[in-house]
Amino acid sequence: MSHPEHITEFSPGAATGPAHYDLVEVAEAMRSLTQRVAEDHADQSPLHGLVAVALDRVPGATWVSVSVLRSEHFITAAATAEQAVRADALQYELGEGPCVEAVLKDSLYVTGQVTSDPRWDQWGERVSSEVGVNSVLSQRLLLQNQNGVVAGLNIYSDSPNTFDRAAVGIALILATHGGLVLSERLASQRAENLTKALKSNREIGVAMGILMNQHQFTRQESFDVLRVASQNSNRKLADIAVEVADTGALAIEHHG
Repeated sequence: MSHPEHITEFSPGAATGPAHYDLVEVAEAMRSLTQRVAEDHADQSPLHGLVAVALDRVPGATWVSVSVLRSEHFITAAATAEQAVRADALQYELGEGPCVEAVLKDSLYVTGQVTSDPRWDQWGERVSSEVGVNSVLSQRLLLQNQNGVVAGLNIYSDSPNTFDRAAVGIALILATHGGLVLSERLASQRAENLTKALKSNREIGVAMGILMNQHQFTRQESFDVLRVASQNSNRKLADIAVEVADTGALAIEHHG
């Protein structure tokens, strides 16, 4: 869970009481994210939908990215611009910064002027001079059952003291909803991939049975024949298996 002490360095004029933002705007942001992820192409990461909606809906956002930690290695999985990619990369390189700490410590970090934030002095100076970042809001995404994958949403601004409590509130709600939507989408993709794998395995099993029956092959011999046919024809083994299952025959091409 996020801890209040990590929400620091709001702009001097920001409200210190409860955030005031239109609930209709929050609902619209959530609806936009759900619709965007649903419309994304199957070969595109659903994280691209999240960064696009965050850029559009979080007040003051200039660039947005998602950092992913897998097997102790950080990558930027989605970004709205090269500036966000570079801002992330500097954190990975230096081993410090709000997105790195948000992911590792499961917290929310906000700063209104990166060059004067003592928590990340090296990163703050470099990201300001090299990228033009002044304000940043980073928080961990809650992804359900992602096999050790941890992600963080990073929202950058080229203006100082950008993210007030209203912006933080919208980002929190969007990230929470986004984590649930993304987890559901990723789980659905895994189920689809498993279904495809099971279908391919079934076709391969049928083809192996045909070859074993016709040529008195062992299981290993029938699989090896299918593998050789796949390599020689530069076709997927599953496609060769479907052909054998449909025609009852296997043609192996020989190349001189």
